[in-house]
Amino acid sequence: MLVCWGLLLTLIVPLSTAAQPLTPDQAHDDLLYLRRQLRAYHPGLGHYTPEQRMEQVFDSLYNRVDAPIDYLPFFRHLSPYLNALKDGHTNLNHRKGFINRYTRYVPFYIRQVDGDYFISHNASEDSTLRRGTQLVSIDGQTVADIHQALLEGDRSGSDGDNVSGRQQWSLTQFADYYACWFGSRDSITVQYRPARADGTVDAVLHEKRLACPTVARFREKLWQRYPTDFGPKSESRQPNLGLRIVDSLSGTAVLRVSSFSNPRGFDPFGWGFRKRLKRAFRQVKEAGIDNLIVDMQDNGGGAVINSARLLQFWMPAPFRIMAREEMKLAARPQLITRWNPLSVLDFKLRYKKDGRGGFISRMANRQYRPIGRLAFRGNLYLLMNGSSFSAATSVLAKTLDAGKGTFVGEACGGAYWGDFAGQFNYITLPHSRIQVRVPLKKLTHAVDADHANGFTVEPDFTVTRSYTDLLTNRNFALDYALKLIRQQVTAVRIGDGGNVQ
Repeated sequence: MLVCWGLLLTLIVPLSTAAQPLTPDQAHDDLLYLRRQLRAYHPGLGHYTPEQRMEQVFDSLYNRVDAPIDYLPFFRHLSPYLNALKDGHTNLNHRKGFINRYTRYVPFYIRQVDGDYFISHNASEDSTLRRGTQLVSIDGQTVADIHQALLEGDRSGSDGDNVSGRQQWSLTQFADYYACWFGSRDSITVQYRPARADGTVDAVLHEKRLACPTVARFREKLWQRYPTDFGPKSESRQPNLGLRIVDSLSGTAVLRVSSFSNPRGFDPFGWGFRKRLKRAFRQVKEAGIDNLIVDMQDNGGGAVINSARLLQFWMPAPFRIMAREEMKLAARPQLITRWNPLSVLDFKLRYKKDGRGGFISRMANRQYRPIGRLAFRGNLYLLMNGSSFSAATSVLAKTLDAGKGTFVGEACGGAYWGDFAGQFNYITLPHSRIQVRVPLKKLTHAVDADHANGFTVEPDFTVTRSYTDLLTNRNFALDYALKLIRQQVTAVRIGDGGNVQ
């Protein structure tokens, strides 16, 4: 099964105490090992960045290690080499044991409005820092500079030179990224401008020292302080593939597709996902829905076959997701398991030699038929943002290629042409024990390049957060889509693909 994972660098996890510094020889060994592994396995080496440039980056990093280096600085030292790949599926992860439940985090969710940064949720013990408070600096460093360092330090969720995914995730997971990049902090000093009751921000700059909570305390405070946002009936807790009829008069419903991974529990063939998907579109059919909003904001990916299953409900003709799937020779042992002798036969059935020392899939061009009985033929609106990545990008690209849908929100994180994903090799550097996730396959979407509207899939209607959206925690892309429906506005396509508004 093809799988496109859109995972982050590191999720809500703590950091342990530092290990002994690495000697220059140990650091050099780790760097050389990493380069060998990337050369052996990564199918995208040289795709976005010429290999000569990759070598220049490597040589610079190698030569700059001329003294013992601590673990966390070395972790950051590796980042430019991996980032030079410009691949959102290649992830740098901390060593096992470095992450534990004792990490302390910057106690805020932070969102950006017109270039400034504001607290959307406060998990500190100080309840006076209300939603809408402008956060200016942390420990003497401006939040803008911190944000820039975080999005430059990790390219997870963004392919090529696209920055939408990095901008999105480094703010959505700001506390996590901060702890991973700068380390755990017992407390921080923040400079801020308080939110006023009238919906404005105080002009006077204030300063305060705040304790940083553990992840357990962080969650406890959020659930206690913001039950509307995090309670069982909140939008964030709505089940994947849940359907809501939001306006029966205009026949409008919202289908939340938060992931293309299978539901919890044992479901190796994705039958549970397919069952829930059919149930949702049966509801769409029975309710006579004319306007369907498919919300794929923050959908980081999952199984490609599940993205195909979703597309079957609105694609106009039989279609393929991938035109080509290829990998290097070294990837073969990663797909064959010793405990399963059938894996050798399965590999032979699925792959063949490509004549260049690697393998290509025999089944990448598999066709999927539209589901006619439950097909949706009304007005389709797709919500997306920078965190719509991997298999979510596949759905967006195929829909755009077919000349379907109205795209609302922000540019997605993935590339229109395809990505490097499918299956992964997890390597551990010998001395630092830092872990790197390396994709094994190059997956090329079955799309017409002339139908692209940018490197990524760009929105027909770009929507960004306002200060009022922040104060009300409003799903601003959804609100805008509902406004378009009320005005009976859709994107107009010229043939298959091209847009005019």
